[in-house]
Amino acid sequence: MEDELSNYLAALDRDSCYRVDAVLKEGRLETTQRVYFVGENGAELGPFVRKYLDADSGLGGAYETVLEAQRSGVRLSHLPRIIECHRQDDKLVVVMEHVGGMTLADAVARAHDRLGLVHRIFPDLCDAVSELHELLDPPIIHRDLKPGNVMVSAGGVTLIDLGIARTWREGGEQDTTHFGTRAYAPPEQFGFGQTDVTSDVYALGMLLFFCLTGCDPVAADRERGFADAPATLRPVIARAVELDPARRFPSVREFKEGLLAALSQQPAEKNALLEPPSFEAQRPWRANLLTCVPRQLGIAWDVCVLCACAVMVVGCVGAMVNPGAEIASWPVWYRLYSYLAFAMPIVLISCYLLLDRRPLRRRIPVLACLTVRRETSTGLLVMLALLVAWIVATVIAQV
Repeated sequence: MEDELSNYLAALDRDSCYRVDAVLKEGRLETTQRVYFVGENGAELGPFVRKYLDADSGLGGAYETVLEAQRSGVRLSHLPRIIECHRQDDKLVVVMEHVGGMTLADAVARAHDRLGLVHRIFPDLCDAVSELHELLDPPIIHRDLKPGNVMVSAGGVTLIDLGIARTWREGGEQDTTHFGTRAYAPPEQFGFGQTDVTSDVYALGMLLFFCLTGCDPVAADRERGFADAPATLRPVIARAVELDPARRFPSVREFKEGLLAALSQQPAEKNALLEPPSFEAQRPWRANLLTCVPRQLGIAWDVCVLCACAVMVVGCVGAMVNPGAEIASWPVWYRLYSYLAFAMPIVLISCYLLLDRRPLRRRIPVLACLTVRRETSTGLLVMLALLVAWIVATVIAQV
């Protein structure tokens, strides 16, 4: 009892030695901070990451397993080094090294050659997940492999956030806690069975699709056979993300072998792979609108559209500030509504739809996921709704 109390007080004392530099994440079950250790002489070491996890929720147990493995000499080169791990009342406190670099999400957003990025980092990412499965006994299932939990740096790939990771239990029927990110988590993670190594294979398949397209996978991508990915990689993705775990690659190592085989096809196919399908080539209807216009002409067109838009916006503002005699006779609320909530949105939406959006799509990954057809139909529907609302407002104003 005395040793337990001493350890508890020592843990409290260590916690007070850290200076909180930033709160990275705060929620009901978890708080993550960037901290620096402050010595007695005022010198600081760090940065480190400190997590407070709700122990009763079952979160964070994998950190204790990893710390024990690291102390026993197991080399987990793709995980942050755990500095300490202790329990404090109803919280599990974990301190680990801070990982530099950028998230996979940022790396994909900045990549000009996404397939080249896959060549460089995905084998390393597979090795990172394999460490959890093969170097720990029983294996740890990460369960939250997503673009924000993969760090990419000059030194390679590092997996972070083992908060919902769990140890595989032989004979277990289903997980006791159902967390995860829907776009990347397999169905068994939400109560349809126990997660195992093939659950992380599923997430890796979805991550591969994300790396190739820059878009989070959705149900429609599965229905279309992952058509936005290069043809030689579609079978690899499709097998990895089978809904039935028995039909997936049985291990991350075999998934990696399948990926490398797809990336090293015949020379002709290999050259095609190294040049992934262009944004325009993946959508023929979209290509007819964009690729027929030279880039320089597109820029000149955008300048004209933006200038016209600016003139019309200034006109709307001028009509409100200095209305003519007829407009001044309108009710104030109707005048404001007509120009602020109707005319100006119509102008801005029309301007966006008229723009050559190729430069925007290259810089903003979210836009790259949208087709021109979807953008145009959505914009027209919004303008129609605005027009109907304006007609109703006009009727009311005349009553």
